[in-house]
Amino acid sequence: MTERSLPKKGTGRRQPTGKEIMRRRTPDDLSLRPARFEFDPKKAYTPEQLAEIGAITLKWNQVEAHIDFIGSHILFTKTPFWLQTEVYKALSNPGKLRLLKVCLDRSELLDDSAKHCIAGCFAQVHQCRLYRNAIIHHHIYDHEKGIGSYIDESKSPYQILVTIEALKALYGIMCSLLEELREIDLLFRIETDAQTPGRMDEVTGEFRKFDADVLKKRIIPEHAKRILALQKSRKELQKLPKFPDADLIRSMSKEDVSDDSSDLP
Repeated sequence: MTERSLPKKGTGRRQPTGKEIMRRRTPDDLSLRPARFEFDPKKAYTPEQLAEIGAITLKWNQVEAHIDFIGSHILFTKTPFWLQTEVYKALSNPGKLRLLKVCLDRSELLDDSAKHCIAGCFAQVHQCRLYRNAIIHHHIYDHEKGIGSYIDESKSPYQILVTIEALKALYGIMCSLLEELREIDLLFRIETDAQTPGRMDEVTGEFRKFDADVLKKRIIPEHAKRILALQKSRKELQKLPKFPDADLIRSMSKEDVSDDSSDLP
């Protein structure tokens, strides 16, 4: 192996491959360290970067609050308010998300299309949570490349992109996810009987709920189409970027493979 190749023997952890988007394991190779370090956030980052970091923080609060609402109140709407409150306090946001996934798996009204679009939204929410946590808790590392460093919940070292392009792209995705969650809200209301759509009876003037057959054949499929349209728009947004030194990482990885093969008998 050459002195600067990736991954180094004996590190005991995975090394980046150059294919990572937005977030990656911290490379061991010392040649990838910045030429100089800057510790003052206002010198390291532009006012626009700092504003985007603040916007991501606030937008995630809105996303998280909506998951809290669906996972604590919509799922338990038929229970006493004190129980809803206790569920809210007892479960973390990821815990509420897991609870919603269980509800999705056991759904009796939602069709496969509705389940698929909800699962897709939840998967993206989970990914954005990782990005948001990394951005909020990161330390300035290579400010010229827009790379920050942080330790994740498993105590593993990671890096996160904080370039203005990366921050704007993530904020756009979060905005779209919040719109999707507001639409998904109704599907969970229908599934749990927290709120059932219906219409006014023209003769009696009374509100009549749609029966299960109408919900399954018309209401839920139509609503799922609206969510899928939102997801299509999200996927057309600016993509999250790769690291600026991704090509170098890839070349070092290839170099490592080449050197390993030369060591074979």
